[in-house]
Amino acid sequence: MPYLVSSIIAVVSAMVIMFTRYEADDSTITAELDRMKSMFVTVDGFVNTYVESGGNLTSVNFEELYNAGILLGNIKRTSPAATTDNVKNDVKKSTLTFPGSTVVWQLIPNKDDSSSYKLLVDMTKNSTLLAKGTFAESFSGREYCEKILFGTFQTKGKTYDATAGSEDFKEDGTNKDGLFVCIVYK
Repeated sequence: MPYLVSSIIAVVSAMVIMFTRYEADDSTITAELDRMKSMFVTVDGFVNTYVESGGNLTSVNFEELYNAGILLGNIKRTSPAATTDNVKNDVKKSTLTFPGSTVVWQLIPNKDDSSSYKLLVDMTKNSTLLAKGTFAESFSGREYCEKILFGTFQTKGKTYDATAGSEDFKEDGTNKDGLFVCIVYK
């Protein structure tokens, strides 16, 4: 009898633990993170092509890549004022949004090191990634920025400072706001 009672208690305890530790299906965030990986690799590929064709990292941004004909054919710019632009027509504030994605990328030269560039990754419009903002930022920064691109991950990067002479990303964010900076060295 004690064996039967202890077995029932063990089964009930296991079920309680199982039900309280259950997490929702994470396939959606996994798919979004996989898309992030391909976008990181693609942006770095654009920069590599730009450098290999004689471009200089001291002036790299998406406007420059667009003008050099490096961006993919399905990444188009219509006009600076249009809200549907994939590439904004402003050298210092040029951004890119991949077709079918809501993640916004901003590329600028690294004023502290002419052999690198900086990427501001803005996931704030992607509800799937923002729902787990801390995890999405940390995972993308560590796995894609640091491990794949051998870059430096700045979790608190948030906004572009267009002040003359500064022209850099400010570290005025948090580690869960959906924004971070990746510095990639070439």
